Order: sequence, then structure tokens, then C-alpha cells
Amino acid sequence: MSLFFDNENLFDPDGHLTDGGLYALKDGTLDDLGALEAAEHLSFCDYCLLRYTALIDAAPACLQTPMRDLIPQVQNLMRLRRFRLLTNRYVSAAAAVVLAFALWRFAPAPDPAALAARRAEAPRASIGTMFNAAVDDFYENFYKTVDGFTQSAQAGLARWQHTEGGPLTAKGE
Repeated sequence: MSLFFDNENLFDPDGHLTDGGLYALKDGTLDDLGALEAAEHLSFCDYCLLRYTALIDAAPACLQTPMRDLIPQVQNLMRLRRFRLLTNRYVSAAAAVVLAFALWRFAPAPDPAALAARRAEAPRASIGTMFNAAVDDFYENFYKTVDGFTQSAQAGLARWQHTEGGPLTAKGE
């Protein structure tokens, strides 16, 4: 014996949901395909929707009210998602600003003599050539900045290792 309602008896010859089909939909004894067909039919058939609404309205009041209030739970979830969206957006923007200021502050200024020499060599450069030169300058300055950071870090590490009490010296030496 099957627990589900027979989908063959879901619709009458006129194309409307049968009373048994409506009760099965209300009780949840339709399988997935039957529930999908019934929901689709209710979305466009006002006659069956009125019958289904009347069937639900006739149920006892204790069955019409939800078992628990979901509004606080949904509101908390919405607050959490809004907080995550805002923090992700502002953290990304703040990181971009900090990186831009760091590169602007520590990047060496372009050499004016090199710029003048480049202008003298090619007074009428194409846009592609100017773009390539700008990209080359950017990478050259970027590499200089990274090299400066690396040298500073290595010098600080070397000073720290050779001071008394550093990690490489044994206590009592």
C-alpha cells in the first residue's frame, strides 16, 4: 500500500483538481510530481484555488496557525547577511585605499632625467608605445618598492638576530 496519492486521480475530466487531490495536497500525501502539478494548476485556476482556500479555511484554528513564529529568526538572518555585505564591501574598499597610499608613499618618484631622455628619443610616440612605457615604469617602480621593503625587512631581521637575547643567541652567552 502506497503512502502517496495516485497522480492519475489528481484531475477530473474537466481539467480541475479533484476533491481527493485537494485533500491530498492539504495533507501532504502527494509525491513531488503531483505536488508540482497541483501547485502549477493552482497558480492559474481560480476555481480550484477558491476550493483549496475554502478547504484550508475550514480547518480548525489550531491547524491554521504556525507552530512557531519565524519572523525573529528571519529578521536575524537578514541582519547578519546585511552586516556581512556591508563589512565585506567596506573592508575591500579600505584595503584598496591603504594599498594605494602605501604604494604612493613608498614608491620612488620617476627620474626626471630619464623622462627627459625618453622624450628626446621619441618625440612623437604612438599611444601603444606610451602605454607600454607607462606600464614599464609602473613595474620598474613596483619592483624597486618591493626590493626596498625586502632590504628593510632583512636588515631589521639581521639586527634583531644579532642583538643580545635574540632568537639565535643562547642565554648565558
